[in-house]
Amino acid sequence: MGGPTNRTIPEPGDSAERLPLAPRPKPAGPLPAPPLVYQAVSDIKVYPKPPLPKMGPAGFSLDDPTFGCRILRVTDENTMSGDPLVTPARAEQNPWNADGTRFCVLTMDQRNVPFRFNPATMTATRIEGLPTLPGIHGNAPFSYHDSDVCYGKDARRGAVVQYDFQTGRLSEICDVGRATGLPLGHMEELTVSATDVLALNFGGSQQDTDPYLMTYDMRSGAHHVWNTREGTLDGKPLPTATRFTQHNSHIDRSGRYVWTEGPGKSGPTVMVWDVEKGSVYPLTVSRTGHNVAGYGEMVNDINRWIYRTLDPVGIDQPHDLMQHPAGEPYFSYDSHLSWNNARPGMHVPVVASTYHALERGDPRCAYGDEIVAVATDGSRRVWRLAHHRSIAHARIGDAASKYSFWDSPRGNVSQDGRFQMFTSNWEETLGKDRRGHPREDVFIVKLQCETADPGTK
Repeated sequence: MGGPTNRTIPEPGDSAERLPLAPRPKPAGPLPAPPLVYQAVSDIKVYPKPPLPKMGPAGFSLDDPTFGCRILRVTDENTMSGDPLVTPARAEQNPWNADGTRFCVLTMDQRNVPFRFNPATMTATRIEGLPTLPGIHGNAPFSYHDSDVCYGKDARRGAVVQYDFQTGRLSEICDVGRATGLPLGHMEELTVSATDVLALNFGGSQQDTDPYLMTYDMRSGAHHVWNTREGTLDGKPLPTATRFTQHNSHIDRSGRYVWTEGPGKSGPTVMVWDVEKGSVYPLTVSRTGHNVAGYGEMVNDINRWIYRTLDPVGIDQPHDLMQHPAGEPYFSYDSHLSWNNARPGMHVPVVASTYHALERGDPRCAYGDEIVAVATDGSRRVWRLAHHRSIAHARIGDAASKYSFWDSPRGNVSQDGRFQMFTSNWEETLGKDRRGHPREDVFIVKLQCETADPGTK
């Protein structure tokens, strides 16, 4: 690949000329060690939500009245001229840079709004002269070792691009159509590993119809394509592979494994691709709920959180990370899981944001409507960090036009494991958005609780 040029960032109206190629990724540097335990409440009591604290404008912060962690409001109605602002649709995405000093939030039309973040003072500020990331549409995952770099899908054509905050330049990583020779169609989920391998599913007319899953190594330029609809890998048949089209996918932090799932109300097809060995195999045991990958491992939610490795033997040998005190089946809280703080060879907690689609009042059991960290070391500890205070109901009856998927918290943990970004409508008290719906905004909670102690630490 060639080095950067002096070409300025293209605006949407520019011609579709080829962007300069991105430089090769910088060598990985040491990352700050994430916490393995948290100073926080770790009991199984049911805590009714206290009266809703009055929320100030962007920049306002307060201590969670139940668990004591500091919460910062990042956005408000003035951030983007009234548009609601949200975290990525999938909590397994990585909207934080490597040293926790930048992040991006999203508008409803999937523009990225970048912020600077000061972890010491817990303050977030807009970046002067950069209201949005030009040229990128949809999630912009950050590098896991270069704090100045994020990636994204080119807003004008079928390419993956890199934005460098230091130089202010947009450059091309991979022209997907040119590399694969396949029709692009819809381009869905872009994820990036800590080893600079990206994964992208594409080729359908919309989500749930994509037949292609590509990996691309930014260091070598090598790529592979799994056609899940036809059951081929790099054009060669996979006789035993399940055939399906894809809902979404995600590459693990090591860059070796990619999981992908198909649509389906009765339980989606979930498959794992071992890119190193060129094999694919199904996840057949305890496969429901949202999941997230670390380094060759996965955590998913089946009304409790469970752990497994992603190799062919471990994939169907999960074990519980906790046993919920309410038992089953009541604990039907959904949760979005984030593990950007994962490290190889370390049992780092996974961070979850929970909500109950049918519950309108106080939680009826522990961990409901909370930001929690779940130990992965076998201790079965769950640290309780904050109530996210977002009303996130299913679309039921006359409420169908009022509530939306975007009201769910979908938290994303910082790479150092010290902060969690999440979406909340603050119990519908943040005003109305342009649609006339209760607006959503982005908040950050510090994952250490220093002021409240309602239970056992």
